[in-house]
Amino acid sequence: MSLFSRLRFVILLSGFSLAALAPAHADFELRSPDGKRILLKDDGTWRYLDAEAAQAGAPAASAPAGPKPMADLHMLRRVEIPGGCGFVLALINNLPYEVRSLVPEFTVQRSSGVVYSSQVLGFGPVKPGDIFQRDLRVLGIGCQDIARLQVGGGDRCDMGELNKFSDAKGECLARVRVVPNEVLTFDK
Repeated sequence: MSLFSRLRFVILLSGFSLAALAPAHADFELRSPDGKRILLKDDGTWRYLDAEAAQAGAPAASAPAGPKPMADLHMLRRVEIPGGCGFVLALINNLPYEVRSLVPEFTVQRSSGVVYSSQVLGFGPVKPGDIFQRDLRVLGIGCQDIARLQVGGGDRCDMGELNKFSDAKGECLARVRVVPNEVLTFDK
């Protein structure tokens, strides 16, 4: 055999050997650092093998979350004013961010449930931990004739990630707790 034939034979033998050593495509099982069994598939996907591990790997939806911080809206007092009724309202910011602007609508109702009037009143800026007081004046009706002061609207607030361009209806007031009052019904 010539040197060229021998070299050709060695190259062919090496090629067959390497082909035999090529990894077989198959699924592979391993354990994560926290002990969960994971199946790595040859198509690049993976899944948990243990049902308990799959539950543990999912977000903890069943675990109760702690109460979310909220701003508190209080009616401090109601007072007769010439020609109507006045309310002193306070927004206490218990949120971890500034309430730059919150403009809810206050609806005044008679004891019959009939809406007398609605007004908007702005609060802000209120830094975390601060209190912002505002006066609401309702003219043409006495305090004794008002049975309910309802808070609504406020959808174009500027607080946290919400701003006047947010399309999250009801999210602004969802972050505000209206503290009940024994003088009259004060709620959302």
